[in-house]
Amino acid sequence: MTSAELAKSCKVKTNSVKRLHKELGYYEKERDKEQSRVDKMKADGAEASDLKQAENVLQESTMMIPQTRQRLEAALAELQSFVSENEEDIKDTEELTLAKETLAEVEKLFK
Repeated sequence: MTSAELAKSCKVKTNSVKRLHKELGYYEKERDKEQSRVDKMKADGAEASDLKQAENVLQESTMMIPQTRQRLEAALAELQSFVSENEEDIKDTEELTLAKETLAEVEKLFK
């Protein structure tokens, strides 16, 4: 691969990790929002059918978190591997700098 192709591949992998990181954050926020909604409905004595529907939405949101986290872990490992294998070929590029910053930011989640 040429240096330009490596830089492009690095950028794609970095953006994938960023997207999955953002997606995980959205699912966690959605889960928290739906949990608050279910708790409020319980406190207000909502109808059983409405409460069951809200609990189903909460369960769906909760189920997405581990799946997204696994995809993020896989994308992160792929980016780490790519950077370590190709660091010399794309040194001093904006893509490599951005990849390293993204790695540092996302790795905090898994510590």
